[in-house]
Amino acid sequence: MDRIVRALRENHGAARRSELLAAGVTRHDLVSAIRTGAVLRPARGILALPDADPLLVRCLTTNSLLTCVSAARRHGLWVLKEHEEIHLQRADGRLASDRAVVHRGSWAPAAPAARTASVLDTVMHALHCLPDLEALVIVESALKKGLPMELVASLLRGPRNGPARAVLAMVDRGADSPAETLAREHLRRAGFFVEPQVLVDGVGSMDHIVERCLDLEIDGRTHQQPESRYSDYLRDGAAQARGFATLRVSYGDVVHRTAQVVRRVGAVVSARLAQGSLPVY
Repeated sequence: MDRIVRALRENHGAARRSELLAAGVTRHDLVSAIRTGAVLRPARGILALPDADPLLVRCLTTNSLLTCVSAARRHGLWVLKEHEEIHLQRADGRLASDRAVVHRGSWAPAAPAARTASVLDTVMHALHCLPDLEALVIVESALKKGLPMELVASLLRGPRNGPARAVLAMVDRGADSPAETLAREHLRRAGFFVEPQVLVDGVGSMDHIVERCLDLEIDGRTHQQPESRYSDYLRDGAAQARGFATLRVSYGDVVHRTAQVVRRVGAVVSARLAQGSLPVY
């Protein structure tokens, strides 16, 4: 019994019968585990622990792989919004259920016994499927993890890939969170000149310099700690001493109160520009 449970845990809670047998599980182990209820059989040839991830079980029972937004977080990529529909990669393109989005194309095969599409396939499917900003945060995080930009670009030739190329054109290196990417793009769309991740002597790396005069920082949860707050105060003081206006906004501000952030940035920038000469950096 322990052998089959261990083998299933190593396969994220669910596996094909053939995979378990190849891992050394005996047919007697399988029969005993199913009979006692320690292991479930959601479909012919598929075994799963009772607490197995339903999405992974769905992949096995439909001979599919998770991809696009359904696979992004499992690859450690940023996800801006969760989707109710499951996104699956199926070579035959058949719809696995009425709440699934099926992707057919593949540019890099998944690893043997994988339950998710490769990182490249996940990114390519996101580029062809999701709204531009949702796709952008997935792409930027994948590039940050080492996916070559040149490779992605080389796969997006032709007239049908125009929208995906438009997303790729928005890519800018250096963002440390999806909120930084989102803030940068919303501000640029509002007409602001935005420079991300600028290293300034005596201050450090600024998340964004807006209109050459505002240090805009996106604060995550770590900035709520007393030690971080003290460090932020010192840093903001150093930025102000160099002539920058400073503004800090939260992840929630950027994601859920975007219009307010744009208005606040506009007000601070206008006030700083009215003062005259800009900081040198």
